[in-house]
Amino acid sequence: MTTHKPTNAQLSRLLLLVPWLAQNPGVTAKQAAVEFDVTVQQIERDLNTLIVCGLPGGYPSDLIDIQFWATNDDDDFSSSLIPADGHIHVLEPQSLNRPMAFTQDEVITLLVGLNALKDLPGAADSDLIDGVIAKLQDCAGSVLAQAPSLTVNAGDGQEDPAVKVVIDQAVNQRKQLKISYLVPARDEVTTRVIEPLRVVLVDGLTYIHAWCLSSEGERTFRLSRILDAELLDTPFTSRGPSTDSFDEVLLNDPSIPEVVLDVTAAGRWLSEYATVTDAMDLPDGGLRITIKVADPRWVERMLLQAGGQATVVEPSFIGASVLTQAQQALALYA
Repeated sequence: MTTHKPTNAQLSRLLLLVPWLAQNPGVTAKQAAVEFDVTVQQIERDLNTLIVCGLPGGYPSDLIDIQFWATNDDDDFSSSLIPADGHIHVLEPQSLNRPMAFTQDEVITLLVGLNALKDLPGAADSDLIDGVIAKLQDCAGSVLAQAPSLTVNAGDGQEDPAVKVVIDQAVNQRKQLKISYLVPARDEVTTRVIEPLRVVLVDGLTYIHAWCLSSEGERTFRLSRILDAELLDTPFTSRGPSTDSFDEVLLNDPSIPEVVLDVTAAGRWLSEYATVTDAMDLPDGGLRITIKVADPRWVERMLLQAGGQATVVEPSFIGASVLTQAQQALALYA
């Protein structure tokens, strides 16, 4: 007995087949096979799969109901129940009576992502991205008409446009960059020569992942902290970024400062929302975690939302900042 394993192609075809059959009642097996570029036997297998699919519950009334069995002896395919000129009728599509379409949330999510990608220095062909955006807007016109106006602002709004232009040139031309970079932890500006490997948008912040000639290793640089950038004439051969995920790159980057927190037993969930480099159980059921923090404002917001389930061990300035913000918030209710 031959077993036909479902594939991604078959799943896509099944999702399209039901609404197409519903909109074309009485279509023949041959017509369906031509429309989906498969054999009549494959259409039969698809239909046999569909009639055992449906809504949760599994009762007969929950299943997709399609009439397709042969009603005469005109069977050109000895293994098939569907005669070549047999007709197919969808009696109960179970909500699959129309082709799948993007929801408003899905359209907006795609447009936000595409616009953010287009604004990244060294991004893919902007003309190609514009074309995809235009097609998406055209196909989803009625959905977007009901959506609120949308403005996409990638980054934290502090990036220098002139720096973005130079970085874009360096990425596309594969040339070294000389940058002036602010290191908030040491409150100093350093000068480095880098070879940009990729540009990444993480949590609304733009980072340049690069090979730093000054440090002789991979480093990440937040775009808004690059005060000046100069395109050098020295080309470089793309090393390609490490195979690590960007989270792992941040984890191993010594230039990214660390924050040590004590969380209560009820607040252990906080460790799942940060890049943790070390964790130690505490006697009271709590946890001491060390996390990488590229932007202190992020951990400050997390601590304020934690509602007393976490305290700062070090550095002290973050704890002081959180205390000040909490006092200001309480003063509003005085």
